[in-house]
Amino acid sequence: MRVGSLLLACIFSLSTLASYAQVSLPYGDGAGKVGFINGNNFPGIEEPVPLGPKSFRLADDHVWVVDSTGGKLLKLNKEKGLVGEFSLLASPPLPLLDDLATNSPNLEVMIEDFAPVYDSEGRLSSFWFVDLMNNRLMNYALDGKKLGEIKHEKFVQPFRVEVGRNGHVFVADKGAQSIFVFDAEQKLVAEPNWEWSGFAVGAEDKLYRLFYETENNRTYLVLQNLQNTIEKEIELDLPEHMNPELWWVDEAKEEVILTFTPATGFNGKFVVARVGFDGKIKASGDLMPPLVMNRFIDHQGFDEVWLGAADYNTAPEGKFSVVPTSLP
Repeated sequence: MRVGSLLLACIFSLSTLASYAQVSLPYGDGAGKVGFINGNNFPGIEEPVPLGPKSFRLADDHVWVVDSTGGKLLKLNKEKGLVGEFSLLASPPLPLLDDLATNSPNLEVMIEDFAPVYDSEGRLSSFWFVDLMNNRLMNYALDGKKLGEIKHEKFVQPFRVEVGRNGHVFVADKGAQSIFVFDAEQKLVAEPNWEWSGFAVGAEDKLYRLFYETENNRTYLVLQNLQNTIEKEIELDLPEHMNPELWWVDEAKEEVILTFTPATGFNGKFVVARVGFDGKIKASGDLMPPLVMNRFIDHQGFDEVWLGAADYNTAPEGKFSVVPTSLP
């Protein structure tokens, strides 16, 4: 069975699909396509993993996909597919010429992640993008106009971004092992510790993150405010596990969604769990992530969930897809 078929089989076994069909984009250069980098277009490449779209988001009742290597954002209607795109580059994209000295492509940007920004009326207004290649964040309006940029001396390897409803920008940095928090004027106001374990932003732009305590081998859900005061620290009643990752929080239901690797190791699947604020697992199941993405799952509201479906090893064969699903 092909990897793509196996992925879809896992999704179907996990849940009942929503009423929408999946949305897909072909691989390649040009309009309506997403770029990729692997041994097919760069033989002998020294990259440890293949590259393609690293993140997608659900916002404004659309699916938004970032072309990480091609430097553009694509907007998809959930029923009709592609309806628009715009470039994140200052000039037309350069060809991905092979650098013979390093066996690597020459990239102008590498978009790791992006996050929607909402105005005071709750309307989608722009996106913040993490550009790993240039160690910066970029803010673009929905019409493709660049609005601003954040470059900070403490950035080492920015990896994931979220924007609170009060305008704070939260940037998780793998190299710095911190979450850098910027206010609406782009001033750094906090930098709590981060363990590569995801995070979520709640009401009043409060931060939810995970913390592993080595002394008693326990994982905790931590809630802290912008003054760095810890308001809650909840011990999670999880089975023995590795690499937990927090995806989002529903404060009204008092629960979070997280994934983790079973103690037996990664065999192509994560455990996905719905965990209450009491630390107890409400429901769990298996989830097969695509190969390879950063943000491979997203939600709109709490009940509409979509999952990336991709294998960048085989591109340009196949397509990059985002598939509606339901969690346990």
